Amino acid sequence: MSVSEIHALLALLDDPDDTVYVHVRDQLISKGNEVLPYVDAEVSKAPDCDVFMGRLEQLRGDLQRTDTKSAVKHWKNSETPSLWEGVLLVQRATYPEMDLEAARQDFDQLKRDVWLELNDELTALEQVRILNHMLYSVRGIESVRRMPHLASDALPSWVLKEKKGNPLGLGVLYLCLTEALNLPLRGVNLPNHFILAYCDESHVQERPAASMQAGILFYVNPFSSGAAIGPSDVADFLSHLDQNETARQWRPCTSVEIILRLVQHVAFSLREAGELEREKELIHSFEPLLSSLEDAEERSNDHPPIR
Repeated sequence: MSVSEIHALLALLDDPDDTVYVHVRDQLISKGNEVLPYVDAEVSKAPDCDVFMGRLEQLRGDLQRTDTKSAVKHWKNSETPSLWEGVLLVQRATYPEMDLEAARQDFDQLKRDVWLELNDELTALEQVRILNHMLYSVRGIESVRRMPHLASDALPSWVLKEKKGNPLGLGVLYLCLTEALNLPLRGVNLPNHFILAYCDESHVQERPAASMQAGILFYVNPFSSGAAIGPSDVADFLSHLDQNETARQWRPCTSVEIILRLVQHVAFSLREAGELEREKELIHSFEPLLSSLEDAEERSNDHPPIR
């Protein structure tokens, strides 16, 4: 669609005939994000017409939702989905008004700061100590558990900004950083908690087998300032939950699995806060991921919200 055609269609948005308006809107939405810059430009002009402005805002929202859903599908189907990019998609779907570029810049600065402190001679534990120092001492990020839940406590992009996070928000932020630095850590979805596994290099590129700790050197608990813990600590934690230990609870998981859990947790937090419209938009945007779960029961019960 040419620029002149886009402008011509936008000019018809205030047509009093609803049939014409619906036809024009559908045509513009079918063109996807190529139309967004022109819609944004029209909104910024703030024309003195409530109907036109209302329809522009509605169109912009529809285009953003369509674009986000398409981006989620593309992310899911990519060969190696970036966890940080997945996090930004959750933020984009939940709080589209937030500045994504500012979040990217803040994360990139943190990555550079940590990278300057690392070298090839460090042991695994020494690497973790540097990560902990930069996150918890230099950046001053703190652990919080708030009831009712706050979606911001679980969103790593927001945790980085506000310097407070729950186990999922802190854990995923920590993991995004180690992934960006090519350190061999993987996330572990425990019931009511989220920790990391420092893996042997030979195992980190493949999904560890169902032998629980195969290929794992030690675990890291980001909610406890990045404390290194052993298998017995994890077993003790699970025993207090009155749940049978399974290999699934112990094994490192994929970026897609982690983002799925993040979406479920944020959606629950939004519903608990009465932000039903934001919850609806989030679920709609991530339908390409949620539809990969086998059934509705698995969607709601796979990993309950962290309390």
